[in-house]
Amino acid sequence: MIKKRLVNLYARVSTEDQNVNQQILFLKRWAGQNGYCINKIIKDVESGLTPLVERKKFKKILEYSKESKTDIVIYNLDRLTRNWEDVVFIEKFFRDNWDDCKLISTGDEINLSNANGRFMFRVRMAVCCLMPEDMREKQRIGIERARKEGKYKGRKPGSKNKV
Repeated sequence: MIKKRLVNLYARVSTEDQNVNQQILFLKRWAGQNGYCINKIIKDVESGLTPLVERKKFKKILEYSKESKTDIVIYNLDRLTRNWEDVVFIEKFFRDNWDDCKLISTGDEINLSNANGRFMFRVRMAVCCLMPEDMREKQRIGIERARKEGKYKGRKPGSKNKV
């Protein structure tokens, strides 16, 4: 009999307004369909701009997965981070621990054990990092234009959005 591989599910949303449970339901179905046994489920509500080293739940799942030799399953790579310094950290952690603890993304093929796999991981993560930077850049341009036209007077008091 083949022993099923244990996995830890990690789901993250950026704001309290988003629902992390839909990711969990998807990950549970995916694990079952792919022959994995679920060991732990971690739900995280942290901005992708928060560095990984400051995300307590993510650090906890990394430490636990390394100790228990269980893989981590995520919905998509952009659920981890959109910050390049974090990409370097993630790649190093999983390269150093690849035999015992792999990163599995349901939306991306990841293999950090070889040069081509690392290259594809880096390209995919570069795209993930580009998106928020590009959006902020366009937002700044739009705000500057609106200011010049007298249509923008700044954020509303109490607003949490940063430009």
